[in-house]
Amino acid sequence: MQKVSAVIITHNRKHFVMRAINSVLEQTYPDIECIVVDDASSDGTIELLSHRDDIKYIYIPKEESRGGNYARNVGVGACNGTFVAFLDDDDYWLPTKIEKQVALIKEKNCGVVYCGMRPEFVMLDGSVKFEDWLPSPDGRGDMSVKILNKIYLITSGMLVNKQLLLEIGGFDDNLKYWQEYELSIRLAQLTDFYPVDECLYVYRIDKNDADRLSNKYDGWKDSVKYVHNKHNSLYKKLPLAIRIDTISMYNREARNRALDAGYKWHALYHKVICAIIKRVRMIIK
Repeated sequence: MQKVSAVIITHNRKHFVMRAINSVLEQTYPDIECIVVDDASSDGTIELLSHRDDIKYIYIPKEESRGGNYARNVGVGACNGTFVAFLDDDDYWLPTKIEKQVALIKEKNCGVVYCGMRPEFVMLDGSVKFEDWLPSPDGRGDMSVKILNKIYLITSGMLVNKQLLLEIGGFDDNLKYWQEYELSIRLAQLTDFYPVDECLYVYRIDKNDADRLSNKYDGWKDSVKYVHNKHNSLYKKLPLAIRIDTISMYNREARNRALDAGYKWHALYHKVICAIIKRVRMIIK
């Protein structure tokens, strides 16, 4: 049986990280190690986790902290598994996630598998609701082109062959946003992707958390520009219609982030751009 390494990164989320850890330790897949990389937490996380013997705990001091992607790469460097799965500290896996993903990655002989998610929406009034989001039907096989104009997977849903991760150099330390999207672009140039058509992890979306990266807008725009510049040679090869789709994807995401950040005029701008692109796309097939 091939070992799976679960890499959890955490920063000042003592109240969530145990839920994530327990979801790894309670997986039905028997050969799994749990690596927790603490990116300079100061909330008591080190006291909570440093003496546990059922996880591998790595603490990055503040003077060495270089962001979430650096922490993920530190975790990958500590892995002993054939496959690596990532988990954010405020998300958690359902019990059969790894078992089903390992079975599929072996069946398809591919380098990446992912799965559907169950968003946990924390509303402004504090109430919580859940939805099930299954993988896109077209998100399988050769994704080298399709990955450029649609986001198919996020960090907590991925299972990746470790050697493939090392081959592409892991996560890009320069990015704070869209890190899994940029990683998936590079992975898709080397291997097929396949999804488990089930919702196998819970992804927390808290509209009240102003510090959550997914609620940011300005920094995210800089990251998008960086990703497009980095992979400009791939984008330039796309047919015109697909390039238009990539612009549409960006503006839809920008509108949502602007709304979450309270930038109503920015959101309106991106909404108008989306409407214009939709009309143009109807003409250009």
